[in-house]
Amino acid sequence: MFQKILIVEDFDSTYKSLSTFLQTIGQPKIDVATYCDEAYLKCKRAALDREPYDLIICDLSFKADHRDEKITSGEELSILLNKELPDLKIIIHSMEDHPSRIRKLKPYINGYVCKGRKGRKGMEYLKIAIDEVNKGKFYLSPNLEAALNQSNIKELTNYETQLLRCLAEGYTQDQICAEFMQKGLSPGSKSAIEKRIKELKDEFGAKTNAQLIGIVLSLQLI
Repeated sequence: MFQKILIVEDFDSTYKSLSTFLQTIGQPKIDVATYCDEAYLKCKRAALDREPYDLIICDLSFKADHRDEKITSGEELSILLNKELPDLKIIIHSMEDHPSRIRKLKPYINGYVCKGRKGRKGMEYLKIAIDEVNKGKFYLSPNLEAALNQSNIKELTNYETQLLRCLAEGYTQDQICAEFMQKGLSPGSKSAIEKRIKELKDEFGAKTNAQLIGIVLSLQLI
């Protein structure tokens, strides 16, 4: 079983209940980080001291405060730690349950558990996740596994993602052309961009650009 665990969570009640719960399934050393930069530094320091964490249990969303943070989400933290500390196991513990976000994160984590509205059930899934990850397996809580297996989830290409982000930020098509030229994205002609926007509106059933952006934001595709 894991001997050294870092909880990355900014709500007092949540990380206290997690700490208490973890003590019931073993006697690991438990540390807490309340924001992502702190968690990253703790993981790096522990690795340098040759006392690395075995596992982090991390939320995805963190409330903004006065700190000027470089890493602002559990998603960014997980991807960074996976690249720099590949032996560290990562379980996401979050209210977020959008399939597109889970698919994006899956290559960088070892498990994903949705925080249950009823805390006891969520903790049961977290215990299973810890057991499975300890065995070298990947774990998704049942509701997330069902959602992830849907075959009709739209996956955006990098080109489409960049295009929609520009639209969401209020860029005109001329400005998108200039942006794509600068980034080396192709096709970058105005006609090609206009055509792809029309195709995306058809695919998502949107009548206007604003409606298209509303839909993809609600699905957390950008």
